[in-house]
Amino acid sequence: MSVTARQAVGASAQVGFRLGRKATRTVSHTLAYVAILAYLVTALLPMAWMVSTALQTEDQIRISVPVQWIPKPATLQNFQLGWKADPNWLKYFRNTVYWAVVSSIGLVMSSTVVGYAFARMHFPGRELLMSINIALMLLPGQVTMIPTFLIWANLNLVGTWWPVMVPFFLAASPYYVFLMRQFLRTIPMELSDAARIDGCNEFGIFLRIVLPLTKPAVAVMVSGHITWVWNALLQSLIYLKDNEHRQLILALRGFIGQYGRVGWGPLMAMSTLVGLPVVVVYFFLQRYFVQAFILSGMKG
Repeated sequence: MSVTARQAVGASAQVGFRLGRKATRTVSHTLAYVAILAYLVTALLPMAWMVSTALQTEDQIRISVPVQWIPKPATLQNFQLGWKADPNWLKYFRNTVYWAVVSSIGLVMSSTVVGYAFARMHFPGRELLMSINIALMLLPGQVTMIPTFLIWANLNLVGTWWPVMVPFFLAASPYYVFLMRQFLRTIPMELSDAARIDGCNEFGIFLRIVLPLTKPAVAVMVSGHITWVWNALLQSLIYLKDNEHRQLILALRGFIGQYGRVGWGPLMAMSTLVGLPVVVVYFFLQRYFVQAFILSGMKG
């Protein structure tokens, strides 16, 4: 076979294995859906096990192999036992909602104001302070846990709402400051310039022009913070362990008995009920999430 013939055969073979534009798009979409499906299965599997265990009898829970995902028969006894195990569930729910709502208000106010200053105002040291804020995002909370506790202990405020409320009114979350700063940089400066021409001051521009446009970022901030409050076991143990300020997460810990014995049925039943408010919050705010993260990454 001549060199020309071999080249022609090789070229035809290469052409035969080359995917067209439509086929390439189909393969990439298929791989993306497979990756998303794998992530969803990994994320939802613990929730499915929780709900399944909540609906099983004690004898069914003891059977480890094979795992019974569909209870036969299903029972609501665990919900009754879990609710009767502590008469103060509604009180714990009110405490958790109070902490989540008040601290969310402080977080939104402080992070929005600081993010506005970083994004749309010019002052000496702005970039240096932003760099420090980014560095604080990398600092683990465990590093400052003991010094923070000692400060509140010296002020005799441990066991009150102050340690878990005041920091959020002082922009205590560098991540949300950074998120808000990135989001506000996507809002055209022409809007602010037009307002200044009309005689509006900086506070008026922030309150009337910019703040109404921050709904997506605020939705992400509020939903993320509420989730954090709902799972803040460590902070509850340190500052809110008395019965007057007791949180839902600490009440769930009460199902873990002496020597590590766990009432799995009631624990999973009450965990299902405790997690429902967070699911509802995410359901109503989900339409803002993608918009917030896309816009917050448009400008560096």
